[in-house]
Parts: sequence; C-alpha cells; structure tokens
Amino acid sequence: MLLRIAAGAILTTLLALCAPAGAHAAAPLYGVTLDHVNHPERLASALAALPERPTTRVYFDTQEPATAYRPALERLHPVSAIMGELLDSSQEKAISTAALDARVEEYLATLSGLVDIWEVGNEVNGNWTGPYETVAQKLTDSYELVHAAGGQTALTLYANAFGPDHCGDGEAELTPVQFSERYVSPAIAGGLDYVLLSYYPTQCGGRLPSTPEVTLQLEALHALYPNARLGFGEVGLPHPASRKTAAEAAAIMRWAYSLAPALPYYAGGYFWWYGYQDVLKPNARLTSTFGEALTDEAAALG
Repeated sequence: MLLRIAAGAILTTLLALCAPAGAHAAAPLYGVTLDHVNHPERLASALAALPERPTTRVYFDTQEPATAYRPALERLHPVSAIMGELLDSSQEKAISTAALDARVEEYLATLSGLVDIWEVGNEVNGNWTGPYETVAQKLTDSYELVHAAGGQTALTLYANAFGPDHCGDGEAELTPVQFSERYVSPAIAGGLDYVLLSYYPTQCGGRLPSTPEVTLQLEALHALYPNARLGFGEVGLPHPASRKTAAEAAAIMRWAYSLAPALPYYAGGYFWWYGYQDVLKPNARLTSTFGEALTDEAAALG
C-alpha cells in the first residue's frame, strides 16, 4: 500500500511538472484591428508578411449585414485568426436589445466558420454606452447566443483605473472590476474565454502603466473571471497616426506589445485600433514599428 501511494505521488508530481505553466497557458494573441475590410487581397498579403501569425479583430458595422464581410474573411482567415466585434461601444445606443439579438444570430449563421473569437461586449463600462442595465442585457444575450453555438467569447472592458478619478471620468463611470461585480453574472464570468482591456493612454493623462501596475489590474480581474485568458483588446490613439502624432503612436505601440505580466493566463493581444491606416496599408507610418512590436511580444510572452 505504501509503495502504491508513493508511486502515485511520484506520478502526480511528474504530471504536474510536464503540464503547462497554468490551465490558461497558450500562445499569445498578436492582435490588430480593422475598422473595414476593403482591399482584402492587399490586407491578406500584409497580414501574411507579419513576423507572427496575427489575430485580426474585425469591427462589424451595425449598418452592414453579415454577408458583406464573408468574402473578405474568406480571404483573411487562411493567414490570420479572426476576432469578430459584434457591437462597438460607439454604436451601443444605436441598436435595441432585440435588434442586436437578431444581428448576433445572423452573424453566427453566416460567419461561424470564419470567426474564431466573438467579442460579445465592447467597452461595456464606458460612460457613453447608455444605461448599464441595458448594456448588461445586450452582453448577456450575445454571450448566451455565441456560447450556445459553441463559439469562443471575449469581453472587452474600458480600462479607466490606471489614473485617478477613473482617468478623470468620475465615479459614475464604473471601473472594469466594479462593472463586472455588479453586471456580469457568475455563469458568464465563469464561461468567458477572454476578458480584455481597452486602453487609450491619451484619455488617461498620457499614462503608460508599468508591467507591475498592469499585473495588479489583471489579478483583480482574474479573481472574477477565473477561467478566462486576460489581456488587452484595444490600444492606440483616438485618430490614425499623422506626421505630428506618429512618434507618440509608436511609443504607445512599443509600450503595449512589450508588456510582460508573469501570469499564466495572460494572452497579450493589444489589437491596435487603426490597423489598416497605421500598419497594413501601403506606406503606412507604423508598419515597421508594428513588426518590431510583434517580435517584442513574442520575446516577452513566448
């Protein structure tokens, strides 16, 4: 009996040593966002040329049917994983809960084989999105529809806790943790595959939080979303980089993609917002900087 127990203990130890660093450990997300999918051939070539295989986050305009995106995604999917943003926070007020439900069903039916991750809520705690109760209902419905269809789900929260007074937006705008505690049910919190932060430094006093600061925020979220991989779902400037802002944009890009929280559930991501304008179009200002940033991410997280 003692020999059997000892053998079992040794086997358990060996399995633990051979297991991944954590239940969530997986390859990083090398993210970029497209606010349109015009010129799919050009986009596919640019994505294929990146030093790491990207995950391309595609903004789905509420004015467009799912069929409008299918031809482009068929071209992009072979060279990139796809994250589909079902509803951007800027359009949160423009669509009813019932209309969003129908839209999610349509997109799932049309694009399910081409979208790897479905973003079921975007910057849901932002103070411009409307009543939190309504926003939370849309999030709940979208999650349940995608989950029932077997899709991977992601939630993006607006990161306003890196500066005082919620980055100047006041106490009425909930932080990611506050919104999650009040409006995300335990079933959804436990079922989400990804929970991501959207952070624009220019909207928070220009702060570029350090890896330890980011780690503290992520640890607080992990306590609420224990089964999700965590990271960043959106970073950048409020406008495409110009000649005047290119250096600032490059600094933000280098900061984000080189973050290295020592957390087994950290996914990276970042998903630079103006991906076409700043990175992927011919002669874009930040193409080389973005390639270097992906290499930095691979070194930090790989």
